[in-house]
Amino acid sequence: MNNFALIIGTMKGGTTSLFAYLAQHPQISPCRQKEPRFFSNDQRWAKGFEGYQTLWDWHPQQHKVALEASVDYTRIPKRPNVAARIATLKDKANFQFIYILRNPWERIESHYTHGHALGWIETQKSLSEGIDRHLIEVSQYARQIDEYYQRFDPDSILLLNFDELKRDPLSVVQKVCHFLNIDTSYEFQGIGTVFNANNQRLTDERLWKAMSNNKFLRSLANLIPLSTKKRIYNSLGGKIKTNFKMSPEQRQLIFNELREDMNKLSDKYGFDVSKWTP
Repeated sequence: MNNFALIIGTMKGGTTSLFAYLAQHPQISPCRQKEPRFFSNDQRWAKGFEGYQTLWDWHPQQHKVALEASVDYTRIPKRPNVAARIATLKDKANFQFIYILRNPWERIESHYTHGHALGWIETQKSLSEGIDRHLIEVSQYARQIDEYYQRFDPDSILLLNFDELKRDPLSVVQKVCHFLNIDTSYEFQGIGTVFNANNQRLTDERLWKAMSNNKFLRSLANLIPLSTKKRIYNSLGGKIKTNFKMSPEQRQLIFNELREDMNKLSDKYGFDVSKWTP
């Protein structure tokens, strides 16, 4: 077991949905936790590579790729050492990275709404003080992905557009399969089902992970249709009451903050940001 695919972000960028789609593929072994945060958590990292491998139910005759998704892996400077830690394991395993990028204004609004529903952010207090720095930093996509391009082959990094995932999820999933060198003709079920959307209920990930770690429930989950899993997932969280929207002044402030990073994302990494306007 030495071939890993990591969905590294971005937060509120469709990572839960993409993970759920790909987890169906018979050549993919999905991590028992969607977000193990192994490389961003000091205690988990201390368990070493052998500890990391225990997070999967791996069958070598069937599986080609071990998949996980942790948005903590693109949260510099809050989580500063992730890419460097992964790079220390390059002699033991092959790593591929999938990074979903979303219009930063939409991402920040969704992040605020999500955090407020689960009690992470006091929206009104944050509004009176301006946009939280961490939300802007997470949206500095070039800054985040620099850490990986400095340490890994560019061919091992796939940048995806959230809007394309939303508009044509099957095409994006097939693109990922091609990137991972697995069967692209597999017929996925429930493609287009959205997990953890802000117009539904937002799930407390701790409870979902506890259920995912139960061996009996994991076996049972294989028999449950994706649409039913979605209903169970969304039933575990808090109900969204208000969707946060930024003022024109706040949107312009963020544009000024992100302008240099967006230019780098376009010029250095060839990612189209032309439709991202405040």
